[in-house]
Amino acid sequence: MMSHRAALSFINWSYACFQVQSTDRVSNHAPLHFDLSIFDIFTTIKAGATVILVPPNLSAFAINLADFIEKERISIWYSVPLVLTQLVLRGHLQRHQFHHLRCVLFAGEVFTIKYLRQLMSQIPHAKYYNLYGPTETNVCTYYQLEEIPPEAVDVIPIGKACANTEVLVLNDRGEIADFDEEGELCVRGPSLMTGYWGMPEQTQAVIVPYPKQPSLSMYRTGDRVKQALDGHYFYLGRRDSLIKSRGYRIELGEIETVIGHHPKVEEVAVIPIAHEHTGNEIKAVVVRQAGSQLNERDLLPYCAKHLPKYMIPSIEFQSALPKTSTGKVDRTLLRQQHINSNFNGIKYIPISDN
Repeated sequence: MMSHRAALSFINWSYACFQVQSTDRVSNHAPLHFDLSIFDIFTTIKAGATVILVPPNLSAFAINLADFIEKERISIWYSVPLVLTQLVLRGHLQRHQFHHLRCVLFAGEVFTIKYLRQLMSQIPHAKYYNLYGPTETNVCTYYQLEEIPPEAVDVIPIGKACANTEVLVLNDRGEIADFDEEGELCVRGPSLMTGYWGMPEQTQAVIVPYPKQPSLSMYRTGDRVKQALDGHYFYLGRRDSLIKSRGYRIELGEIETVIGHHPKVEEVAVIPIAHEHTGNEIKAVVVRQAGSQLNERDLLPYCAKHLPKYMIPSIEFQSALPKTSTGKVDRTLLRQQHINSNFNGIKYIPISDN
């Protein structure tokens, strides 16, 4: 349940942070049930700017979407990283100058570094912001990117708290974490949800007392992060993406980052598959770059070079990954597809104990 007050708090912050002007032309790419659309519509209205509705069918044709951005003179773009990745891969961005595009915002999932670097090199005059926040808080941290070093392969920071928000990290002992100590990100402030409609137990599980002042409340995001010495937070993954396999604690996002950096990999999702003996098997579902002949014999040695043996997944190639209505990878459906595939003869490569 998101109140008008919570939405307005985000609107006021984003209006000031990104200096939205009446002359701006702001894309509305997000579905109206997705919280990204609050910025698209209401921050734009606050500025007296113009909302440019992006036809849904353009998302399937990146080259047409690139033409649309240029033709409509869009100055602020906001979407999930997947859309921007498709623009890099298939939008033929070099055909346009995008003189009007001054600000590129992205949120919802991790933006693969190799594609983000390409986007920034092809549209170098724009400012780029990584926005982070679950629906329950809208955006709670942000990070403005500068140049990405060529050797960088890790994820970019999710930045620092927005001006109207406080964030902190709780370690496994329930204490406020030190710098560089992993823990769960917690958020408090006026943009926080009221709760889950008709689900008081679920609400009480995540809306908990604020340690510094128990009369106040905060939201436990379920996201694992750590804070660097410069104050920026780094997203490490979901609590539920930290699994155990053969006795080892494994962060699935780390495997995705490694495989996603391979030059012939377009997309990857790593999922756990329950196994009665090992706890979980790890499966990487990979989409190849167009025209690539990448196969298991190429990718498994690459994984062995960059991952410890116990983190090397089995590999399956697909032509595309299933997506939710908001453009994110549908991991629930992907796992269900695998469960069903065990009965349909789809190849499965088990992990060797050796």
